[in-house]
Amino acid sequence: MKKITLILSLVLCTIASNAQSLIPTKVGLKVGLNYANLNINPIEGVKPTDNSAQIGIAAGVCVHIALSDKWFINPEVLYSQKGASFNYNFTDDYPVNQRDVYATTNKVVLSYVELNPTVSYKASDKLALNFGPSVSFLIGDEYTYTQDPETATIATHGLTGGILKAESLDVGLNLGVSYFLTEQFFVDTRVYTGFMEVATATQSYEEIPLTANPAPEYSLKNRAIVLSLAYLF
Repeated sequence: MKKITLILSLVLCTIASNAQSLIPTKVGLKVGLNYANLNINPIEGVKPTDNSAQIGIAAGVCVHIALSDKWFINPEVLYSQKGASFNYNFTDDYPVNQRDVYATTNKVVLSYVELNPTVSYKASDKLALNFGPSVSFLIGDEYTYTQDPETATIATHGLTGGILKAESLDVGLNLGVSYFLTEQFFVDTRVYTGFMEVATATQSYEEIPLTANPAPEYSLKNRAIVLSLAYLF
């Protein structure tokens, strides 16, 4: 088994070496936009959200490594902004025949260093099909929360602001295509689907609630459509 593994490794290295001798490795710059959104799942008993996409930046460096005249490995390191805006209504029913209704607005911006070890198949001189995993490391998060009314009418039952708990890691899948305008300049578009919960958004209380309504809590996963321009040196 070890001999077979060694032989296969030597063959792959030889193929890669021969391919790279014919097609040189190229380093490039990439800049683009994320049309980002979130898959938002509420806990049981909580109303779904009304969410909308937002635009974020995606920019960094890429490398094109030829395995053959058709197959390439294109690792990327990008700064990437994801997230979304969403709204929900929150109702407080008290045992004294009183109800407070809160209309909330929420905006989440998650900033990542994103690693994309993309595999590309050159279907023609102009068109390449791309697929591969994506691993993102959180470097910053911003949560903007507002509610109306801002305070409850019963002083012992005040609502605090929304709370976002962001995870440090996101893992997903990229599927897309590249169109080469020239040998060095190309347009890249892809769809990103996240597999992991990247954050939870919750509504907390200052004190024990007097209502039987469940407190809003939402699980967030990233998704995005990415459009980029790249130049290879």
